[in-house]
Amino acid sequence: MFSRKTLDKVNEMMKDWEREVKDVYEEKLKFESPQYSSESGIPVKYVYTPKDIQDKEPEMPGAFPYTRGNRALGYQYMPWMIQLLHGYGTGEETRERTKYLIREGMKGYGKTPAVLFAVDTPTHCGFDPDNPKARGMVGLGGVNISTLDDIDTLLKDYDLPKTRVADNIRFTCLPFLAMYLVYAEGKGHRPQELNGQSQNGLGNRCLTTNLPSPMPDAQYKLEIELIKYSCKNIKRWNHTNLCGYVFGEMNVTPAQELGIVMSKAIDLVEGGIKAGLRPDEFVSRFSSQVHLGMDFFEEIAKLRAWRRMWARIMKGRFGCKDPKSLQYRIHVHTAGSSLTSQQPLNNITRATLQVLACVLGGVQSMHTNSYDEAIGLPSEEAVRTAIRINQIVLYETGIPHVTDPLGGSYYLEYMTDKLEEEAEKVMSEIESKGGYFECIKNGWLRQLLEKQSIKWRQEVDGGERVVVGLNKFKIYEEEEVPAFTVYQPEVEEEAKEKLKKWKANRDNSKVRDSLEKVKDAMSDYDSVEKAGILMPELIKAARAKCTLGEMMDAIVEVSGGRLYST
Repeated sequence: MFSRKTLDKVNEMMKDWEREVKDVYEEKLKFESPQYSSESGIPVKYVYTPKDIQDKEPEMPGAFPYTRGNRALGYQYMPWMIQLLHGYGTGEETRERTKYLIREGMKGYGKTPAVLFAVDTPTHCGFDPDNPKARGMVGLGGVNISTLDDIDTLLKDYDLPKTRVADNIRFTCLPFLAMYLVYAEGKGHRPQELNGQSQNGLGNRCLTTNLPSPMPDAQYKLEIELIKYSCKNIKRWNHTNLCGYVFGEMNVTPAQELGIVMSKAIDLVEGGIKAGLRPDEFVSRFSSQVHLGMDFFEEIAKLRAWRRMWARIMKGRFGCKDPKSLQYRIHVHTAGSSLTSQQPLNNITRATLQVLACVLGGVQSMHTNSYDEAIGLPSEEAVRTAIRINQIVLYETGIPHVTDPLGGSYYLEYMTDKLEEEAEKVMSEIESKGGYFECIKNGWLRQLLEKQSIKWRQEVDGGERVVVGLNKFKIYEEEEVPAFTVYQPEVEEEAKEKLKKWKANRDNSKVRDSLEKVKDAMSDYDSVEKAGILMPELIKAARAKCTLGEMMDAIVEVSGGRLYST
């Protein structure tokens, strides 16, 4: 990349620089040079030069391996999607928050509205509101969904084919998708008209919470089931969200996050092939949720390395030829773990830096955390401020006018290469232990996450890691930040009453028959080669007015596991 003459000149300049550091800083000023490293443990030098990237070949945006971006023109052609994950209480309350966010600037690509909603813990786990295990949790941290009526309450104002519907349901994603397809069918829409995505990450919640892992052997098969059905029937649907965010929130390093997610992707692509799909038939429909933390330059390098690794793996290992299969579309969720309840207005600065890193890294969409999320669910003022951060960067700074403006930076290019090397080490370790899903079963991945969380806590407690307002620059006056309130008992009683009426106005013999057929299909689904036999039965069950909890119970019963302990 650089001529011999240039590199020789750099060598002379480095000698002069090193001489000044030694003579002036170390000997005269008695400065003891601190040693820095990135979050991933990559040593950071004080200065970078052409020597650090002398073997790099030049790249352009829009060209393989897409380090510099998927398109020749980036935000000049189309700004990033501003998406905010939201949801609480009843469907009516969540729908009103969605309308508010859209009015303030939340949007999808072009003029397509994006509805990115969160669900409560019972919906995640497969508990209907009348289940004793759901008590005290209905409507907290997300909206409750158990019936087709609940979906209608949430989405009845939208033209579904012209709306991008994305939920954050992981464990119960198959029954929910079946219900959504039946709901759309009732509105006169065919599956191939619909646009949106499923999380399809059944194991994520048990990895990152204290909930025990149900059906470890079935999780892989169920994810492949959704992939196969979507590819054959819902062409515009992103079947799987490769979610690194949940791992980032457990304080894994950027390299670990990248390596873990790539390992999962490899397992799923191999499973899709076993299920009879060609890689180019389904690889382009993976979506992502990337964690974006506070190590500014390493996080930008991670986004660039992510695209490059994806392109090389999908082309070299799986033979993908379609450019859409090689271009990794990145949605970022800024780091909730970086927010503090102490001096919460500082979180606006953190979110701004994270948005800036996203834009410099060339993401396609992002969720920006609100400043009060370390206290509770975000208020309207806080979510509006989160949207405004995006709009200020987009319209006032000039940063989006250039594609990959940091491309060619000695430091950033070096860090991109090193981060890829470290991620490959993580992938190799996971592969040596049997792959991503095997590392869930044998507990290795959970142990890694717990180790990282403990390490982070120890560094904060010992002062080795500075978190402004938390362990340094503290204030001791009491801070008043109003907390957003959900009146949970009222929400739960309303949900239970609606569910009671729903069950009273259906043919329960059809419910029982359809659930038995779900169990039969799950019993027959003994290998991924048979993928595609479960979703049709779940759709029939949704037509029979089965609830989300009933369908999930049927799946779990046959899979030989408990759903969750009380």
